[in-house]
Amino acid sequence: MMKKSIAALVMLLAVNLVSGAEELNTLSEKEKADGWELLFDGKSTKGWMSWKTKKRLKAGAWAVEDGVLVKGKGGGDIYTKKAYENFEMSLEWKTEGNSGILIRVNPEVKGPIYKVAPEMQIERSKGKKSTDAGGLYALYEIDCEGEKKIDPEGWNSVKIRLVEGKGTHWFNGVKVAEYEIGSEDWNARMAKSKFKDWKGFAETKNGHIGLQEHGAKVSFRNVKIRVVK
Repeated sequence: MMKKSIAALVMLLAVNLVSGAEELNTLSEKEKADGWELLFDGKSTKGWMSWKTKKRLKAGAWAVEDGVLVKGKGGGDIYTKKAYENFEMSLEWKTEGNSGILIRVNPEVKGPIYKVAPEMQIERSKGKKSTDAGGLYALYEIDCEGEKKIDPEGWNSVKIRLVEGKGTHWFNGVKVAEYEIGSEDWNARMAKSKFKDWKGFAETKNGHIGLQEHGAKVSFRNVKIRVVK
């Protein structure tokens, strides 16, 4: 009788541990109350558009595997169906090379998705300061207290807050970059950057969120956003 009771207790504990584990691509009741929504449901490519076709993204080179949005070679850049002006977003990524998260994407612009869209860098290893993971590509390098930790093989979490042009980036829980689009500092950096002659760069206020295809395999999960009013 004692053995059966112990076995039942062990099984109950195991069930509680499993049920208490965080589920992927879900929102807590608090997140729902705070206005968060999923940009990736863990089951489909619903809500995402192909930059190449400007039509709804169909599963192919971009696919859903075990609750993860995975891009293989030739997937092309993608962007959200909805546009966002003032927002907070978060996601987790891992990659075999590099990629990017783009803000203020404008589908009406001809050329590449990054033509007018600033990019939060995705990079599996520490490279040049201008391309370090979590920074704003070629404009704002990483600036944080202590060492920023990166997992080159596993999952890394990021958060972007953009409100009235003021941007803040967090990488694995550490604040790593701050900027204000259109400020004196921004304009000075732009004048020295590759973007100095790129007409309309970062000027689309109500823009889409983009995910970059850069040749290497990259995976995303827990992609969430909240409109800030």
